Amino acid sequence: MDKDAEQIIGTLPELDRDVYTFMQEKYDELERAGEKYDVAANDTYVENQAAEKFNISDEEAGTIFARTESQIRRMKQEKASR
Repeated sequence: MDKDAEQIIGTLPELDRDVYTFMQEKYDELERAGEKYDVAANDTYVENQAAEKFNISDEEAGTIFARTESQIRRMKQEKASR
């Protein structure tokens, strides 16, 4: 994880930080295992795993991940435009 991502993640509420980190680790595991990236299948799988672990809905897990990814991209874009 790069410094921009770590900086954003450090500012998140605990649940969001834990969910995002868990999901990112699951995506990394799938990639290392050689899984071809099937957006729908992998997202469904990872969201379900996070939902079970943190006792939240699949939708909430996906929203937390997407929102955090968006914040990280925005920060990188702002830095790049300087």
